[in-house]
Amino acid sequence: MDATKEFLPLKSYRKGILVAVIIPILLVLVLAYHLYQIKLERQYKVRFSQYEYVSQQLKQEFYAAHVVLDSIAVNLAQPLSFQKPAEWLEDIEQHPEHYYHALPNNGGEIVGRGQVSAALFATKRWQTVLSLNTAFDAALALQGGLYAVAYVEDDGFAYVKRRDASSSHFITRLVQGKFEPDFSLGNVVVGPPVKFFDRQMFALGKKLSTVDNAHVLMIYDSDIIDRWLLNIGSLDGTMEFKNQSDEIIAGKRYEHDHDHDGLVNSSAPWQYGLHFIAKPAKEPISLNYHESYEQFAAPLLREILLELALLLFFILFTFVTIVWLSGQIFVRPLKHFVNYLSLQEHTPQATLNYPIPSEWQPWFIQIKQVVEQKSRLMHALKQHNQELDDEIKRKQQALKQSFEAKERQAALLNAVLDSVPDIIYFKNIDGSFIGCNRAFEEFMGVDKSDLVAKTQSEVTSGLTILLEQEAAMERSQEQVATNFVLGANTYFLTITPLKSETGKLIGCLGVARDITAAQEAYNALRDSEENFRAATEFAPNGVILAAISGKILEMNKAAKRYLSLDKNTGEKLLERLFDEQNWQTLKPVLAGLLKEQKKVVEHMISQSGKHRWLQLSISLVWDKNKRPKYYVIHIQNITSLLLAKQDAERATLAKSRFIANISHEIRTPINAILGLADMIKSETLTRVQNKKLQQLSGAANELLTMLNSILEFAKVESHQGTIQYETFQTCYVFTTIESLIRPLCIQKGLEFELQIDPQVWPYLYSDEDKVKQILVNLLGNAVKYTNHGKVGLEVTLLNDRAAKQTIKFAVWDTGVGIKSQEIEHLFDAFTQGDESFTRRHEGIGLGLAIVKQEVALLGGDIAVNSTPNEGSCFFFELVLDKGACPVVDSHKEVYCLTTEARSLPSYFAGLAEPLSVERLHAMHTQLDKSIVVIPPETSLDPTYALPGNTALLLHCEGEFPEQSNHIALNQSVFYQSAYTWLAEFAHMTQTVDNVCMQVAGALCLVVDDNNLNLDITENMLKQNGISTIGLQHAENIEEVCRSLQPDIILMDIHMPNIDGYQATKQIRGVWSKAELPVIALTANASKEERAKATAVGMNDYLVKPINSTQACKALASNIVQSNKTEEAFFDYEFALSQMMQNETFLQTMLDKFAKLCHDYLEQVAEIEQGSALFELAHGIKGAAAGLGFKRLAKIAKDLETQSKTITTITNRTDLDVLTDALSQVVCFIELKR
Repeated sequence: MDATKEFLPLKSYRKGILVAVIIPILLVLVLAYHLYQIKLERQYKVRFSQYEYVSQQLKQEFYAAHVVLDSIAVNLAQPLSFQKPAEWLEDIEQHPEHYYHALPNNGGEIVGRGQVSAALFATKRWQTVLSLNTAFDAALALQGGLYAVAYVEDDGFAYVKRRDASSSHFITRLVQGKFEPDFSLGNVVVGPPVKFFDRQMFALGKKLSTVDNAHVLMIYDSDIIDRWLLNIGSLDGTMEFKNQSDEIIAGKRYEHDHDHDGLVNSSAPWQYGLHFIAKPAKEPISLNYHESYEQFAAPLLREILLELALLLFFILFTFVTIVWLSGQIFVRPLKHFVNYLSLQEHTPQATLNYPIPSEWQPWFIQIKQVVEQKSRLMHALKQHNQELDDEIKRKQQALKQSFEAKERQAALLNAVLDSVPDIIYFKNIDGSFIGCNRAFEEFMGVDKSDLVAKTQSEVTSGLTILLEQEAAMERSQEQVATNFVLGANTYFLTITPLKSETGKLIGCLGVARDITAAQEAYNALRDSEENFRAATEFAPNGVILAAISGKILEMNKAAKRYLSLDKNTGEKLLERLFDEQNWQTLKPVLAGLLKEQKKVVEHMISQSGKHRWLQLSISLVWDKNKRPKYYVIHIQNITSLLLAKQDAERATLAKSRFIANISHEIRTPINAILGLADMIKSETLTRVQNKKLQQLSGAANELLTMLNSILEFAKVESHQGTIQYETFQTCYVFTTIESLIRPLCIQKGLEFELQIDPQVWPYLYSDEDKVKQILVNLLGNAVKYTNHGKVGLEVTLLNDRAAKQTIKFAVWDTGVGIKSQEIEHLFDAFTQGDESFTRRHEGIGLGLAIVKQEVALLGGDIAVNSTPNEGSCFFFELVLDKGACPVVDSHKEVYCLTTEARSLPSYFAGLAEPLSVERLHAMHTQLDKSIVVIPPETSLDPTYALPGNTALLLHCEGEFPEQSNHIALNQSVFYQSAYTWLAEFAHMTQTVDNVCMQVAGALCLVVDDNNLNLDITENMLKQNGISTIGLQHAENIEEVCRSLQPDIILMDIHMPNIDGYQATKQIRGVWSKAELPVIALTANASKEERAKATAVGMNDYLVKPINSTQACKALASNIVQSNKTEEAFFDYEFALSQMMQNETFLQTMLDKFAKLCHDYLEQVAEIEQGSALFELAHGIKGAAAGLGFKRLAKIAKDLETQSKTITTITNRTDLDVLTDALSQVVCFIELKR
């Protein structure tokens, strides 16, 4: 029987099980459907009962409304008598189509169509209004959904009372008759729905008389009715209120399928949805309820499906359990039993391992025993045969390996002997050869086959030395060795006896080695050692060889002379050569060589008695195994070198002081020249005066440039130049260079070309100032020596790695060129290409020398290619680190609209559709975060295309409207500029005007011993709205600061008596850097001076000459905003205008105000009552404001306001603030005299 076939009775068993499962499932499905129908019927009854409840509530509400209407009719039939108040008819508002009047004391509103007439003033009409007032209040209180109640007459007169009287649109609809019902339909009628804005209302009206059209309206808010329906009913469908005209006045319109209109199933009324319609008897309104069948039946369907799922799960679980139990008890044992019967010895292992149930064991046990016994016998037979085969294979392999091993040993012995370069032979006791190697064959000139079994005398008559040594070995029975010379070679011969196991001599082994090269090396080494000893002994410097233990191995004459030792001294220890102090400093050096394994260490010692300095160069010699062998100490007398070094250092220090003094002394007058020129620029000048002023500024700037070159060269020459690493914007460097060079080219009629590789990284990490200085010097020289043609800068990326870029900078021109013989000295200091007295170009010849040194400092090497009368090209390469690039928050929100042929780099923006006016109009609402790149060749006007838009506009070049959100991109650095502006879109820097406005009104103390510079600085700050006090010395600086309380101090460094450093130390003893900033103001631009300023506590550093922009930026970045209120300290222009531009009169008034402030200070000290404080603060406020002291006026004004609520002064904190402010003003006026 095939093991893969199934036992046939089991198939019928499974079919029966399947039928037994299907029948209960079908019964459950029928039961579920019947239960679903029952649930639908019950749910229908619940819905109808809920609808009946809502209908009853509606009847009650209408009954209440009828009661209110009847009450109003009764009040109208019995008007009250009263005296009409005169003020009721005051201030009636007359509008083009109606009049309006709101009665006082929340008495309601009067409104009517047309013009105000005498009928309005009739007493009967006002009796009607008064009688309705109370009824209307009661109606509004009783009816929650009621918005307003109105009484309307034929002539358009209406009296209204409503919950919210703020909306005039309601009155307009009422006057227009929008709420009036159609009384032809009955005496009590519901009007049409009225909508205005987001509200809907309807009116319930009752006609009061058959004679006229006077009626009462109860106006309801539909939204409140909707909420009322939600509160009283729990129905899931849609409720509708309809009037007599079948208009929906409240509730939600029901959108239903009209295909089933009129269809009703009496047995299942819910089949086409629920539709309940009820109209209370004699009422003008009906209540409709609608609910779709899907909405009605969906919850019940979900409920019945869940119950069905649980029943099916129970049935299936029950049958699975039964099937599993029957399989374990009957089917599985039967299947294995059939396998035993049918397969016997081929029974599968699963059947053999099957744990037989106890009831089936008697049937299985005999068959299973037979099968297992047969299997064991077959397995044992196979195992025995396998062991026998393995043993045969091992024997064969061992025999083969033994034979091969003997062959290998013989071959190996011959190969080893033949490969040895030594001469080897074997002899018997009788002197006959047994064997030899190839070297012996070549030595003897005889083949091995001709030597074996022959004696030496039979082969050759020479080499008697072999026979002599063999005889000596035979006599001594021990190994003998000797050297012998044969021709030009020397050999080392060894004869070794060969003995049997009993010790009997049975032969000999001879080995001879050619030692000619070793002998020659030995002789050379001996000669070299003698030469070394002679050279060491007579060397000018001292030499000492010392063991690791400190024992002296060798010492020459010079060492003994330097150490003042006797020539015949026999000192053996190193430590005894030096005095105790020098040995204690030398011992750690020797130990350090052993520990750190350094090659050479320099050490210097002094000989106190002889005023002599010795330099020891100590090295450690190691053997092949990296073990220390001995020290080598070279001694040199460096006394003269140290004296020369001291002289050079003194000279360098003197030169540095001289350059610093020259820097300060020259920069001071240059600062005055440039400051005066900057001040004069703001005045109205003629064309000739402007030209001369430009020449003056140009000459001063040229002198400043030369001074900077001298200072920079001095730093380079003294190796004081350092690299200040920082991340800088590539586009800013190149655009700055272009802004400096292009005007020079325009003046000489030259073209300027700037070519930047697009792949140059937007942010680089290096010394930005040095890179700019190198390129500006090279380009300045190019412009200077070029009379026509072009000047250019080309920046090329040579290698781009993950964190670095190799960039080539090339500055070229079409100028006069350089002769080949002049290129060699071109980069020397004070050298120019044309050294003749008739040269046409000015300069001191330091530019290229500085460039070469700074390029080397940055890790590059500059070179030049030049052809006379054709031009030159200076180029160098730098390896620069990439700086961290700011990442744009969301690329998806940025659009780039451009007509550029080149797309922007994909790593920061995507390219949108081509730029056009239509495209910009279409994108107008999406451009709040956009980049609009406008190339110069387009005629598109962005102001017209984007009116009032705040998007960032990046222009390539060209003239465009100057707006704060327009940025001009340089075409040559297009990619770097675009990335930089995109990354900084959300962090746009402040303009100079904004910075100046930020510091306007501050109080600045300027300290400078030069009166002219002091005057220039004060005027520069005054032009920007900054109040200044100037001092020519720093004496009593602490006292001045306490009284004046300045917001910031500009401090000159070099001053007599007390310099800027000492003054700053005094200030820092009282105020911190945050409390009172101090900015250094000096002509010394050295980094040492800057570091010293920072060390004493200065906040910032300004180098003369300075301009207005630099001063404002420094003040804005350092001024303490908490010390400066929003008001300016002193508005000089305002005060001068108050005195009719008379400065003398202004000074007189300031002096009087200072005396007045002294009186104020005495009054403040004695004041105790709030009323007195009010009068005093009021007087100070007026006087200070009139003279422009806005900060003092602000403090007095605040104190005046506070004093209104104070009776007795208990807290004098605010008075202390006023006292400080008055003292500050007094000090300011006194210092201003």
